This record gives sequence, structure tokens and C-alpha cells, in this order.
Amino acid sequence: MNFIAATVELRSHSSDPITFAGIDYCTADAVIPSGSASGEVRLRLLCYNNQGPKLTAFKNWSESKRTLISGHIVFSNDPKAPLDVIVKTIEPNIPQNVYINQVVLGNAFFGDDQIKERRNNQVAVKIGTTLDDSDITTWLYMETNEARKKKLSDRIRKGRPICVQGYLREYRKDDSDSPYRALVADDFSTRKELVTSKRGAPTNSDAAGYAEVDPSPEY
Repeated sequence: MNFIAATVELRSHSSDPITFAGIDYCTADAVIPSGSASGEVRLRLLCYNNQGPKLTAFKNWSESKRTLISGHIVFSNDPKAPLDVIVKTIEPNIPQNVYINQVVLGNAFFGDDQIKERRNNQVAVKIGTTLDDSDITTWLYMETNEARKKKLSDRIRKGRPICVQGYLREYRKDDSDSPYRALVADDFSTRKELVTSKRGAPTNSDAAGYAEVDPSPEY
């Protein structure tokens, strides 16, 4: 599961509920605000369509008003689409200058092993996850301060699982629908690197030749 807590601004409510993963949801388009429209993180919020205080607060949410939500990020197979967030809690009574953007990705992400230099003392690696019960892989970048470059070099291996904590960042060049999407990590963790066992001769044996490669005869 991928957790998010963020202050988001409502752009518009959808008029009709949708069925997503077998559950009926009311939806809304919203953003995690930024200094410019090209830097906003676009979200599609899904609120369980069952009458109660949460649904009431969701429907009463006014456009452009900032609200604190928590929930779960669901990655889709379309990298151009806004990220889906299944809303768990809503807190509308907050000052309108409050900014929160905290994410913990607990999915079985796996990293690439190519570390790219970014501006503003950041480095980045590509990370991906296979969607729940699916063969589809979603990719984004994990950015972190260059002070953690050694940790990246020591820990990141292609295909190794990784968990990430940080905040979401998106950028759209010339208002493109296809964003550069990144998680700016303040920390990440990986499993311990396993020692590669030597294969060949059985242990406690004087057998020889198992690890040697002889030339291939040309018959």
C-alpha cells in the first residue's frame, strides 16, 4: 500500500460515480499546489460512495479550497493520467496557506542501477512497480539529495525491492499532458544484500575442475 497525506486544492467534482476495482466511488479532480500550474501534482480523488460524514465532506468541498486528505495512491497503467488517490480521511478546516505533501511508498518497488545527476544538488534513479495482480509496470524517478549518493551506489541494484518515503513532484513542459513524475525521497530502504554463494564443488571436498572453464574443442 502507498500512503499519502497532503493538502490538495479541488479543481472540479465529477457528476457521476464510477466503479473502480469493484467499488463505487465519487470522484473529483484536484492538485497538490505549486508555484506554477506546470508544477502541480494532478490527482483524481476517489471517495467511497456510501452516505456518511466523509462523503458529505467530500461533496461539500468547494472548488479552489485547500483541504487535508490522507489515503492510498493507486498507480495506473497510463503514465499521462493523474494519480488516483483513494481517500481515507478528510479535514476541511485548515488554514488555506497550509502545505503538506508526505508520501510513503510501500509497494514492492524495484530500482534501476543508473544514477543520474540532477540540478539543485539532487541525484535520481528510475524506480518501478508492478501493479497489483498485473503484469503492467509503472515507472517514475526517485530523487534524493546528493549527500545520499553513496547510499544509492551501495544499495541500489537492478530488480532489488525498495521502499521510499518523501514527497511527490511533477513537471509538465509547455503544459504537456505527460508529466515528469518523481518522488523526492528523504529516506529509502532496501533489503540486505545477500552474499553470493560459490557454486561448483561440494564443500569439504577435494574435487577440482568445477569452477574452471576449458576451451571448447572444435570438432
